[in-house]
Amino acid sequence: MTRKQSRQHRWGWRLLLILFLLLAGSYWVWWQLGSRRIHAQTYRQTSIVTVFVPGYASNGLTFGPMVTRFKQDRASNQVTTITISATGSRTITGANRYTGKNPLVNVVFEDAKAPEKETRQLTALLHWLRAKHNVTKINLVGHSMGSNLSFRYLTTHHTDAQPHVVKYVSLASEFYRDPTPQLQQFPKSVQTLVIGGQIFGASGDWAVSIAGVKRFEKALRAANIPSTLYIYHGTPLGAYHSSLHQNPYVDARILAFLFT
Repeated sequence: MTRKQSRQHRWGWRLLLILFLLLAGSYWVWWQLGSRRIHAQTYRQTSIVTVFVPGYASNGLTFGPMVTRFKQDRASNQVTTITISATGSRTITGANRYTGKNPLVNVVFEDAKAPEKETRQLTALLHWLRAKHNVTKINLVGHSMGSNLSFRYLTTHHTDAQPHVVKYVSLASEFYRDPTPQLQQFPKSVQTLVIGGQIFGASGDWAVSIAGVKRFEKALRAANIPSTLYIYHGTPLGAYHSSLHQNPYVDARILAFLFT
């Protein structure tokens, strides 16, 4: 390598380092600005258990960081992760009780590509919480296919004991079939928050369209179900499909909806 090439090589690495520092700094500023509303908020204490339902091909990192942040932000003092195996057995990590301040349950499906099975496993889990732990009220927060699983649970008639759903958050999800027929079975008392992401210049979050998100929220309102729509517009850093659950602005909306 000649001296000129060596100098160009060093400058190239310096430019990459500067670019990395600029991006990291921009991310830090974006996160701090988005977190202001969270840190300024006071959250009411309830015994309602909030259950987080992840989407297709998900894992513990889908909602794990979010529930950790919610605890750090003092919205909750109790986090439980329940991992459900392909055969339906459950492994509990964290709190083995559901009586704290706004208890949070992070559900992890080991077989996360089988929506029919996951719906049955979710139903069995919620029955178990009701029958074994006397959990009478819950909120449901679903990301992508996890929102569809939650919707299917909400619009199914259950013959066993189930907790009463108070609030439902649909995050980054659309319905490819008209949900209107199922909405006839949707409990009219359930308050709903529908969240979507739109990357600048795109039609959605690169996985789910904003048009589909809006159609779902419109169908809820047409069925006289109390609902609120929030669209986050931004770069892929915050508006991409899998970035929405790692976004302080989305955190703030969900926290305010559930706990204020």
